[in-house]
Amino acid sequence: MARKIEYSALLFAAWFISFSIAVQHDSSVQRSFIIDYDNNTFLKDGQPFQYISGSIHYFRLLPDSWDDRLAKMRAAGLNAVQIYVPWNFHMPRPGQHRFTGSADLDLFLALAQKHDLLAIVRAGPYICAEWDFGGLPAWLLQRNASIVMRSSDPQFLAAVDEWMAVLLPIIARRLYSSGGNVIMVQLENEYGSTGQCDLAYIRHLYQLGRRYLGNQTVLFSTDNTLTCVAKERQFYATIDFGVDGTRSLKDTFAPLRALQPKGPLVNSEYYAGWLDHWSSPHVRVGAQLVADGLARMLAYGVNVNIYMFFGARISATGTAPTRRHLSRSQLRTTMTRQ
Repeated sequence: MARKIEYSALLFAAWFISFSIAVQHDSSVQRSFIIDYDNNTFLKDGQPFQYISGSIHYFRLLPDSWDDRLAKMRAAGLNAVQIYVPWNFHMPRPGQHRFTGSADLDLFLALAQKHDLLAIVRAGPYICAEWDFGGLPAWLLQRNASIVMRSSDPQFLAAVDEWMAVLLPIIARRLYSSGGNVIMVQLENEYGSTGQCDLAYIRHLYQLGRRYLGNQTVLFSTDNTLTCVAKERQFYATIDFGVDGTRSLKDTFAPLRALQPKGPLVNSEYYAGWLDHWSSPHVRVGAQLVADGLARMLAYGVNVNIYMFFGARISATGTAPTRRHLSRSQLRTTMTRQ
C-alpha cells in the first residue's frame, strides 16, 4: 500500500510539473503589449502598465561594460531601456553588415532581458543622437550627391528598404509578444522638427514596420512640433521635454491631447542633463529638480524615458555638430558624458 501511495504521489508530481510547464508555455504565448485608449494606459499581458526607462547608447560603450550598466539601470528602479540603432555604425559600407563587438545589438537586447528590462527601440533610419549624420551612412551621398535624405526619393527608399530588411527581423525576434523584451519601436526621429513633411516617406516606413514587426507592435513617433508624423495618426504620438517647474503637465500635454485625445501619455526624452560641446562649459541640471520633475510625471501617469541615463565620451568619429553650429565658420563637436 505504501508503495502504491508513493507511486501515486510520484505520478501526481510528474503531472503537476507538466501542467505547470504547459501553463507557463500558454502564458508566454499570450504575452502582449498594447495600447488601451479608453483607459489612457498601456496594457502588458492585459494589465495596466507604466514604464520608466532610461536611454543608453550601446554603440558608444565597450561591450564588456553593457552588463554593468544594465544592472545599475535595473537597480535604479527602471523597468525598461531605450536605445537608438545607428545605420552607419552597423552598415559602414554598402552591403557590409556589422553586428559584432560594440555593434552586437542582439546581445545587448538579450542582456537587457536578463536584467528584467523591457526595451524601446528607436530604429531610424535617422536617429539624431548627436551622432554623425544622424546615423545615415555617408556612402549614400557617394552613390549620388543629389539624393534627398529622409524623403520618398526612390534612391533613398531603396537604401532604407535594404537596411530595414536586415535590422527589423533582428528586432522582430526580440519582440515581447515573441518571448523577448522589445515593447515599442520608433521609425524616424523628431521628423516634424526639421520642416520636412514627406508623408509618402512616413507611410512607407509604417508599412515596413508592419511588414516585419506585425500588426500588434506599438509603432510610435517623437514629434514635439506635432506638425507632421503625429497628424498622420498611424504612429502613436509622443513628445519630449525637460525639467520645467513653471508649467503644469496638463498644459504641456495639451497640444498632444488636441491631436490624440486618448491613450497613455509619454515623454520619450526627459532631459536629465544635456550634451556638451568641446570648449564649452559642462551643462549641469540640478539633481533635485530632475527628481521632482520625474516624481510629478509618474504621479500624473506619464510614461517616462530619461535621456540620457548613461552617456559616453566620444571624440573623432561618432560625434555630430548641432545645426546651430553648422552656419558658423568652425564646427564644434558634440559629446555626451557619463
